[in-house]
Amino acid sequence: MIGALFLLITLVDRGSRGRVWLRSADPRHKPAIDPAYLSDGTDIEPLVEGVRMAREFACAAPLAKICKSELSPGPEVRSDAAVRQFIRNDLGTLYHPVGTCAMGGDSRLAASKLASVVDPELRVRGVERLRVVDASVMPVVPRGNTNAPTIAIAERAADLIVGRAPLEPTDPALATNPLPADLS
Repeated sequence: MIGALFLLITLVDRGSRGRVWLRSADPRHKPAIDPAYLSDGTDIEPLVEGVRMAREFACAAPLAKICKSELSPGPEVRSDAAVRQFIRNDLGTLYHPVGTCAMGGDSRLAASKLASVVDPELRVRGVERLRVVDASVMPVVPRGNTNAPTIAIAERAADLIVGRAPLEPTDPALATNPLPADLS
């Protein structure tokens, strides 16, 4: 499509929480997944505002030169109520789900398996010699793409598995070696 502009409105800080559960003990059966989109009432208004802002951007110069018509939600969807209904009917995911095996600390609540599936060393609570090493251990969606945090989780898991000690935390402000001249 020549001269088209596509804007995707994304809600990163959302209140709705879905869930995943087993349908049976047979590992060949697919799990049940309920994303629970918009189950928290505070999620809809930021999306309505996002549609309003996207429309503003598309009508502003110089974008208005290439944005001759709106395909979705369409010119007939004007009121906030109509935009809300469009969002409810058209909502989807960015395919960055996290939290289905959320990692938690060693508090009594976390250790009781009520708050987290894996411990801080990515071990599945109550299952010997099993770790989860992917985005599902993130308790909440990060503010950006899940790729880099997932790589960091995998690097940490590799260190844990081979028994390598974690790096000591450092504060760059207290570093004794100044930056090279070309980086400062």
